[in-house]
Amino acid sequence: MFIILLLVCMTTVHAQKAITWSPFLQQTGMYYSSDRVTSDGFGLGVGVHLLHKSQVAAQADLNLIWGNGNAVTSRFAAGYQRKGTWAPAVYATINLLWGNKTEILSETGQRPPSPVWVIGLRIVPLRFETKNGYVSALEFGYGFGPDKAKSLEISILSIGLKIE
Repeated sequence: MFIILLLVCMTTVHAQKAITWSPFLQQTGMYYSSDRVTSDGFGLGVGVHLLHKSQVAAQADLNLIWGNGNAVTSRFAAGYQRKGTWAPAVYATINLLWGNKTEILSETGQRPPSPVWVIGLRIVPLRFETKNGYVSALEFGYGFGPDKAKSLEISILSIGLKIE
């Protein structure tokens, strides 16, 4: 599904000169806890960042997290990014958490649904743009999900290359 979304976005980007896209790598960490599921860890991720000339931005990424199990997170985000060399941003996010995690069975013996989801907000205060790409440090995210879930995210470092 992620690959299909990436291909659709890339096709759309080539049709419009008003959009720049940047594939990126990131070092990320997260903590997810609910009444039935807990997962945390640090890992690496890849994704694509799209930026319209109006400074509306979208991002999709896939991350492998090691720690409490081997989990995979996928994130879809949309928001606004400031124009200029210093380009902080804010995004609304939808995250999905797949893979191994600590689970508590229900009273009837059923496992929690998988993947678990989170809706949240992501703040990117230290993002710096160049003509060839960007570098971003210390991106913070917080979200809510089912079963009283709370999720904390941090991207320690993210580096992207602009493709026009």
